[in-house]
Amino acid sequence: MNKAINIFLADASMLILEGLKNVFAQQKDLQVAGEALNPQAMRASFAKERIDVLLIDYTSGEFTHKDVLEVLEKHPDCSVVGISDRCEVDELKELLEHGIHGHLMNDCDREEILDSVRSTHNGDRFFCGKVLNRINESEGEESELDCEPILISEREVEILRLIATGLTAKQIGEKLHLSFHTVVTHRKNMMAKLGIKNTAGLIIYAVKENLISPNKFLFS
Repeated sequence: MNKAINIFLADASMLILEGLKNVFAQQKDLQVAGEALNPQAMRASFAKERIDVLLIDYTSGEFTHKDVLEVLEKHPDCSVVGISDRCEVDELKELLEHGIHGHLMNDCDREEILDSVRSTHNGDRFFCGKVLNRINESEGEESELDCEPILISEREVEILRLIATGLTAKQIGEKLHLSFHTVVTHRKNMMAKLGIKNTAGLIIYAVKENLISPNKFLFS
């Protein structure tokens, strides 16, 4: 039996921590191993616990993006997902350069939070649509975000194949039991990772990589 993924929650708000714990409460493959309201408590927990994924709001009071950088440096086996109510490009650029694994906005839905933990633990990166838009809208800064090339995940390949059959995001969500917003986020992730601007480009990529047969896709 596979071990559950150990998640650590770091946020200066007890209310947010309680909300996040509720998100993971019914997930058999995920468990909250600890929580912290300040960096000192987080460091103490990391010294004695095995943490697989850290979810941290580095914009909430006690925490800063420097705390994220510290975890990335000292605990390379831990995946780090930032959560915040804003997306400052300079901070995001620095976090990307140091290998942050994912980033969400604090209004992301439950499915995105769950997907971000599972995806980053499996070695993928996960950035919600609003974060990707913020990067892409920053003129001249997109090319400066010097992060490693990212392969698309198995889940993204699955979604890409369904896009190629002509299914809408809503239909794909119903088929895979995902929210509409999560499907859209996966599509945006693929476009950002691959430098592709539209759905047709995604399909062309899929054909070139032999992910789908050329006679099984539709252009709308």
